[in-house]
Amino acid sequence: MNPYNMMIKLGRLIEQGLDVDEQPKEVFNYFSVMSDFMEGKSVDAFFNVFPPIKRYEDDGTWDYFSTLRLKQKLGKTFTRESFQELLMSHCYENIYLMNLGSAFMSCISNMYEKENGRSVMEEWALKNELTVYEERKGELLPKLYRIK
Repeated sequence: MNPYNMMIKLGRLIEQGLDVDEQPKEVFNYFSVMSDFMEGKSVDAFFNVFPPIKRYEDDGTWDYFSTLRLKQKLGKTFTRESFQELLMSHCYENIYLMNLGSAFMSCISNMYEKENGRSVMEEWALKNELTVYEERKGELLPKLYRIK
C-alpha cells in the first residue's frame, strides 16, 4: 500500500469531519501501519509529495530554510520513529500534514487519558505546577482530581 495515499485519504477524512476522539485506537492503528509503510521511504520523495511552503523570511515559525535543515537531519530515508516525530513536531503549513499530526497526537492523548485518567497535557501541566481548569456549571474552575 502507498503510504502517501494513506496520508491523503486520512487527511481528507479528517477535513470532512472524522472525529478521531471517537475511535482513537483505530486511527492510531492506521498511523501505525502508515509508519510501517513509510520506513525506508525517501525523505526527498516525501517533500516532493508534500512540498514545504516557500516562505524565506525567518520569523520564528516554519520557513523554507528550516525545512532544509529538517531534511538534512532526517537523512536519506525515514525510519518509523523519524516519520512519527515529523508528524508530531514538524507539521508545517500543509493541510494534510497538520491534520494528520494533530490527529496522531490526539489519539495518543486520548488513549493515555483512558489508561491514566489524565491527558498527556494535563500530566505535563501538573508536573510543571500549572493549574488545570475545567468547565463546571458554566464556569472555568480548577480541575479536581480523585485521590487514590
